[in-house]
Amino acid sequence: MNQISDLRSAEAPEHAQHIAAWLRKLAALVSRRSEDCGRDQMALYAEMLIRDYPRAAFTTASLQFVAESCEWWPPYAVLRKLLGEHWSAFQRNRRDGKLAQISGRGAAKPLEGDDLQWRRYFDRGEMARWAQADETTIEAAETAFRRDRALSLIRQQSPAAYEDITGQPGREPASNALWGDPECLRRSLRDASHSPMQADFARMARSAVEKYAPQNLPIVDEFFPRHGVDGG
Repeated sequence: MNQISDLRSAEAPEHAQHIAAWLRKLAALVSRRSEDCGRDQMALYAEMLIRDYPRAAFTTASLQFVAESCEWWPPYAVLRKLLGEHWSAFQRNRRDGKLAQISGRGAAKPLEGDDLQWRRYFDRGEMARWAQADETTIEAAETAFRRDRALSLIRQQSPAAYEDITGQPGREPASNALWGDPECLRRSLRDASHSPMQADFARMARSAVEKYAPQNLPIVDEFFPRHGVDGG
């Protein structure tokens, strides 16, 4: 830290302390190696983050979002990217008016596995108001359409997540015809490739195609290469 001549943290100590406290809470929520979260590293993280985000970006909501996205203590670039996603969505929602949330009653037991991933996929969509990465505004009707389409897919693939989100029984039996239909699969992958949630969808799509229609894995690779966005 002594080698950095332009110390923003020295100019705004309360802001820096707020970020440092936020980072300590994050450290308590994720796994970490012995060399992670030392005093010098935390101070350097705070010094970098204070240059990009205001104090309002470091909230309990952003803490939850980052912690749910990281099993381990994240490298600076990953942490900055996740904070940017959350802060951009917060600003968009504040400008456009917060989208009415579905009041789910929650599942009988905590979600896990694929069900939990589908729930997180929906939550990320809500946070971004279902806007694609290159969209700054989106009409309310289009937001509702994309949201309904996502819920329909979730109801098919994860009735438990659907019930957790909506509070309504996910009676519709899971249909895996989508993964076996090349045209439907391409259309869904094409839509997802422009979405902020593309990495989540890519992982789930690859898992489903491997299980139900392995012959269509080359189609998944067209949109999401194994060493690309899905981290396969």
